[in-house]
Amino acid sequence: MFLLNEMLVVSRGRRQEAMERLAWIHGLMASKPGFRRAIVARYLGDEQKHAVLRVWNDEGAHQRFREGPDGNYGRSRPPGLYTNEQVVPQWESIVEARGSGEGSYLVMVHQEVPEASWEAWLAYQKRLHELRQAQGGLHGVWTFRAKGRSESLSIARYHARGAHQRLVDSAEFLKAMEGEPEGVKRLSVQQFEVVSDTPPAS
Repeated sequence: MFLLNEMLVVSRGRRQEAMERLAWIHGLMASKPGFRRAIVARYLGDEQKHAVLRVWNDEGAHQRFREGPDGNYGRSRPPGLYTNEQVVPQWESIVEARGSGEGSYLVMVHQEVPEASWEAWLAYQKRLHELRQAQGGLHGVWTFRAKGRSESLSIARYHARGAHQRLVDSAEFLKAMEGEPEGVKRLSVQQFEVVSDTPPAS
C-alpha cells in the first residue's frame, strides 16, 4: 500500500467548512482505480490539528488520479481555510495485522531506523502487531517505511482508547519492547480520534 500523510491545522471557526471540503476531495478519489481509503482524524492534543491519511494500492494509482481531471483539486482551496504542517508525506507499507470491528482511536508512532536495522525492525514490528491482536480491541495496525528516508510510521487503530491503554500497560508488551533494535530513535507519538473514513465507492 502507498500512504500519503498530511497534517492540517484548521483555522478557528472554519472546521465544518474544512471537513466538508475534505469530504468532497475524498469523494473525488473514492471512485478511482486503486483507491483504498481516506481517513481524517482529529489530534487529541489540539482540536484544530487533523491528520489526513490517504491510502492507495500503489504510488502509480495515486499518480494517475493526480494526472486526471479531478487531480487538480488543490487549486480551489479557499484562502486561509487551513495550513499544512511539515510532515513526511509518502510511505510504503511493509507489514500489517488485522483485528476486527470498527475503530475510532488512532495511535501514530514515527521513528528513525538505522539503515542496517530494517530486517530486525520488521521482525520486531511483527511481534508487536501479534501482541496487539492477542490483546483484543484492535481494528488494524500498519507499519510503513518512508519513501527516500530511513524512517518508520506505525498506525494502530483501536475500537477505543482503553484497548490501547491495556496493551501498553501489559507485562507482555513491556517485555517485547525490550527487543527494539539498537539505534532506533522515536521522533513522535500522537493520538487521534477518527472523524471521517471514506472507503472506495461501491
